[in-house]
Amino acid sequence: MTGPRDRMAWAALADEVAAELARDVAERHRARTPPLAQIALLKRSGLATMVLPEEFGGGGAPWPVVVAVARELAAVDGSVGTLFGYHSMNLIHQDIGAGPRRAARLAEIGRDRLWAAGVANPRDDDVRITPAADGGFRVNGRKSFCTGAAFAERLSVWGRRTDTGETVTAWLRADAPGLSCDRDWDALGLAGADSSGFTMEDVPVAEAEVLPDRREGDRDFAAAVRVPVNQLMFANLYLGFALGAFRAGRDYVRQSTRAWPASGHARAADDPLVISQFGEIWTGLQAALALADRAAEKVDRLLAARPVLDIQLRGDAAIDVATLKVFSARLSLDVATKIYDAMGARATHNRHAFDRFWRDARTHTLHDPLVYKVLEVGDYALNGRYPPPDGYS
Repeated sequence: MTGPRDRMAWAALADEVAAELARDVAERHRARTPPLAQIALLKRSGLATMVLPEEFGGGGAPWPVVVAVARELAAVDGSVGTLFGYHSMNLIHQDIGAGPRRAARLAEIGRDRLWAAGVANPRDDDVRITPAADGGFRVNGRKSFCTGAAFAERLSVWGRRTDTGETVTAWLRADAPGLSCDRDWDALGLAGADSSGFTMEDVPVAEAEVLPDRREGDRDFAAAVRVPVNQLMFANLYLGFALGAFRAGRDYVRQSTRAWPASGHARAADDPLVISQFGEIWTGLQAALALADRAAEKVDRLLAARPVLDIQLRGDAAIDVATLKVFSARLSLDVATKIYDAMGARATHNRHAFDRFWRDARTHTLHDPLVYKVLEVGDYALNGRYPPPDGYS
């Protein structure tokens, strides 16, 4: 069962899954419950393979549709939305850049409904992939911030060949000998997403599963589109956190917030000062959603040109995505904070777990420094210069 094919049907399915996630999200958040059942739900629903081409058993959904689904999942459960986002990013990059192994990898994922993740933090350049006497390779080293890899069945491990210095990706089974999760994720947010580090000690990998993986300084299509694709997902996760905080706050004010005595109203929802607060939040959200649609359309056009890399189109997409990321990151933190002003003191009770929206936003918006995204946008606005493709731009 691959799921529906058109945008509205995917959105309806995402709403169904989100409603299921909402049933116990506060309890799971407080208990820091590993999201194994929620990953299984994503697999059963067809969302986990929606980005895979139909020929490999997937839904063939365009990237803008996938990020919109991630946004809706993140609005309910930030950790599950983030896991879905990273898994989907891994699959689209396998589709774009896996070269001669593309069909075999995608067919296996589609057939067996495998969960995939990356061990690929570009800041950690200490993974070494060494030719072995048996004709394969051995992988050694460590990577931090491996989001979702603790739950994956297949891992993309980025490192360098010791014989050539070439950057490559090794495709590993999660149960490969010598591969271990460090279980060191203890952040203030996104507890369920588990961004623990991974350690590799002489992990064997076949020669066919080690492929070139260029990430900067060239005109390779797969390398150039990686950052706009990934950062569009990140920005939509931030929008999801903001939407989730807004919706939770709206429902709480309607149902539970007591009117302030000086307001002259029986219901807090009729207080003009409370209404004004929601008007401010709504205005920001609508602006962000419009910008998200524009950025998604640019990235969609960039991907549609595959395998031809249009430098101007890549630059336009990168700037729109960077602009969206700056705006959505700030908005998510702002909304998740201001919503308490409208809800009132009782909303701080831990049983509601409303703090999860700010915690998740604060954690992931530090993925890469926002000030450098502002710098990219500013250099384009002032000097007309596009950011050069690298691991984060």
